[in-house]
Amino acid sequence: RVDAKEELDATVSGAVDWSGTEDADQTDLRASMTVSNKQRERLHMAMTADGDSRNKARDGSLGLALRVDADEKFDGRVSGGLDWSDALEASMTVSNRNREKLHMAMTADGNSRFRERDGSLGLLVRLDDEEEIDGLVSGGLDWSGTTHPSRDDIRVRMAVSNKDRERFRMAMTADGDSQDEAGSLGLLVRVDNENECQARWGSLCSLRRTR
Repeated sequence: RVDAKEELDATVSGAVDWSGTEDADQTDLRASMTVSNKQRERLHMAMTADGDSRNKARDGSLGLALRVDADEKFDGRVSGGLDWSDALEASMTVSNRNREKLHMAMTADGNSRFRERDGSLGLLVRLDDEEEIDGLVSGGLDWSGTTHPSRDDIRVRMAVSNKDRERFRMAMTADGDSQDEAGSLGLLVRVDNENECQARWGSLCSLRRTR
């Protein structure tokens, strides 16, 4: 009080609760803080944190609520997960007032066999619950033909698609024979499922020794 006039009558209160770390049905961590003046709320902030760990998988979330003068300014949540039990899968979601603002998911998969490799990467992005990108990049490398005379020595391929529609594809082959000094190269390029280039080049060269 200044000159018998009350200028400030404030209270700051808060709490932290981590009992959920021992109870799977509760949020792991909860914290809150409230600032009031003359029995009127001026600021309130609450935060939650939760997570789960399983064999080769992790997921968790963070929540934040903010009120100023009893008016809700923000009620957001960020959640995500990572799973590598089979292929690799990662996801993240940002929401405000129970409305999705951003969602992103990524997948990665691959396979390794004798003289052969292939794999793929996938990306999904949504903004304000509208799908912007749903793409997949896949490719492979095969050199098993180096031990099979009836097959091309090397085969390489790559494809890019978005929303289940092929946007770009490239395939290349290379073959050769050291005895005949012969070889060939093949190339295929498709854009929006239309052939832009399809070619094959070959050469034959004979060498003679002179004394």
